[in-house]
Amino acid sequence: MMAGLPKLFSVLIGSIGIIVALAVACAAQEIQTDSVVLPPAGDIQTDSFILQPVLDLIDSNISADPADVKALQEAFEAAVDLGILTPEQALAMLDLVQWDALDSADALANAAAAILTVLADITSDPLSGDDPLAALTQLLNALATPTGTLTAIAKAGASDEILDQVTSLVASGVPPGILVRITKQGLRDGLSMEEITAQLDALAAAMAEDTESWGNLANEVTDKGENKYQDEEKNTNIQGNEEPEQEANDHGNSTNAGAKEESQGKKDDNPGKGQDKDKDKDKDK
Repeated sequence: MMAGLPKLFSVLIGSIGIIVALAVACAAQEIQTDSVVLPPAGDIQTDSFILQPVLDLIDSNISADPADVKALQEAFEAAVDLGILTPEQALAMLDLVQWDALDSADALANAAAAILTVLADITSDPLSGDDPLAALTQLLNALATPTGTLTAIAKAGASDEILDQVTSLVASGVPPGILVRITKQGLRDGLSMEEITAQLDALAAAMAEDTESWGNLANEVTDKGENKYQDEEKNTNIQGNEEPEQEANDHGNSTNAGAKEESQGKKDDNPGKGQDKDKDKDKDK
């Protein structure tokens, strides 16, 4: 019986080895299975691929500061990765600032700063739903408008909507002084914000259709020209009435002259009566 023990022991050792080998094989299979679960090959570098036109456009301006170029590319990539910006919107933003046509270092720096500001805003608040192109347009308009213009209008009591409208019109070529004049005049006259907005809209429409001077256009939208014509018509009517008035005066003078002559005639009769009295006195004597 003792002689059979080594054989039994060998069988047990073999069984344990088989079990261990199977366990190792299963573990290896699980590890291999996990490593095989990878993203589809088509999704790798997709963002970089669809952004390539944007990246190339940024690189195309050799006058731009390399630091600005890198910052823009990274900011656009981050916004696209978050799903708050599309490549088409990115291209539209670059087109709005005319990135490929700028050659001044200051202009390029300002354009980059404006884009980076907008991208930072929408990235910090992805749920805001703000339109990046509209936000950039508004920012560029504000940068193009003299600070004194906005300050003067704001102090006069204009709303934020009117300030935005003013910056847009300045960017369209309207002289800031004309906008200050129209806005402050409307506020002094007690117009509502809607009425002032309507005047500024009328100015934009008149500017698109007419080539008159800015002063004349301002008069039109504020009804100054209409009041002027009414005053001129009033003055014309007054001048037209001068002849009848003069005729009436002449008639009055003629009447007065006739009355005066009649009065003098009566006075002439009195001396005669006086002479008759003297004759009567002499007769009595």
